[in-house]
Amino acid sequence: MKDPTFHTESIKAQKQNYGDFAFNENYLPIFKALKFMTSSSLLLALNGMMVVVFGFFLYSSKIVPSLLLAAFLVTFAVYGLNKVTDKSEDSINRPETSSSSSGYFLTFSIVSMLIGFLIGLDQGVMAFMILFTPVIIGVIYSVKISKSVPRLKEIVGIKSLVVAVSWALTGCFLPEVDFVMKFQASLIIFIYIFVRIFVGTILCDVLDSKGDLSSGIETIPTRLGRNKTKKLLIVMNSLGILLLVYCQLMGIFVRFLPALLFGVLYGYFAIWFFFRDNCKRFTGGLILDVEWLPIVIILCLLIK
Repeated sequence: MKDPTFHTESIKAQKQNYGDFAFNENYLPIFKALKFMTSSSLLLALNGMMVVVFGFFLYSSKIVPSLLLAAFLVTFAVYGLNKVTDKSEDSINRPETSSSSSGYFLTFSIVSMLIGFLIGLDQGVMAFMILFTPVIIGVIYSVKISKSVPRLKEIVGIKSLVVAVSWALTGCFLPEVDFVMKFQASLIIFIYIFVRIFVGTILCDVLDSKGDLSSGIETIPTRLGRNKTKKLLIVMNSLGILLLVYCQLMGIFVRFLPALLFGVLYGYFAIWFFFRDNCKRFTGGLILDVEWLPIVIILCLLIK
């Protein structure tokens, strides 16, 4: 006869792990491929490319494939270089991505960066400058220039700000070089992307708290604690709702509001997921790395 207590505990365990069910290698044949794409930043680079596609759609501009490729390559390069400079933290937070692979990340990152810059130059000086800016920010963010000058990532709150600004600049300005003539639309796009990335960056810091503390890096979660960080993220994510209300009142991007609303709701879901007691790093990373894909898919459906 089965022990009823054991049966109850088994059901409870299944419910607790339900959120990670779909991403377990026992149930998903492509688990290893997804794990490789997340650990190598390939999926994150695709997400960066989706942010640029998002900008093209909202501006109603013709998509330029070469610019999408450049955005992918530069995003991959920046995060590849970050893996090289963050070996000590990653040895704790992401042991599967540290170790001897840093040399490969450095090589592929440099090659990707150069190709991305060449594509940008081919598209014009403005495109090159927009692609070049995240790299400069990334270097200042990750590399310690001198002992007296801290890395940007070592300054509480600045890390999330510079990452969000970097992504917002690319997604807002790369699809539309005449953004000055579309100031209001550009400002809305910039703020929307900024909020989405800012929330995602802090969520990553929630999972990286152990490694950051060991490396002496103070982040918003390590400074505020889990409860206050969660409240901050909910407030930040709610700014997206206010932005959508403004768009509705002003008649801007009205037909795209379902996609924009989905992004905000996705943010609430991510916050809930990351603050569960049994949140898994791989699943959480996958949630953030594909965030912009469903938003772009919904935009495609709305356009058609």
